[in-house]
Amino acid sequence: MKNKTEKDFIKWIKETIDYYLPKLFININKIEIEKGEETRYLEITCTYPYLDPTLKYSERAFNAWIKGKIKKDRILHEICHILTDPLYSKANDRFSGKNEIEDERERLTDTLASILIQYI
Repeated sequence: MKNKTEKDFIKWIKETIDYYLPKLFININKIEIEKGEETRYLEITCTYPYLDPTLKYSERAFNAWIKGKIKKDRILHEICHILTDPLYSKANDRFSGKNEIEDERERLTDTLASILIQYI
């Protein structure tokens, strides 16, 4: 059995993104994939109002994938940020506290991912 490499991980992420984007009707987005220097696990950049986010992964995420501990729904969660980030960007311009907005953003994104995984 071949050892899994970061190239294999990136390929898996790309295939997962390509699977979900059309189902979410956001396949006009061009998502780059790169290893993040300060990424804690997985994250996607907020590029609102543009359509070119970057999905960043960490060494920790790569190692978890090797062990079979990352499922496709983790990538779906990051992709769902494309749907929630316009609200997030606007909300950050308001008077709500950053922690309140961040908590709601993550909760909304995780809820959407949980709902969508049931139908996709």
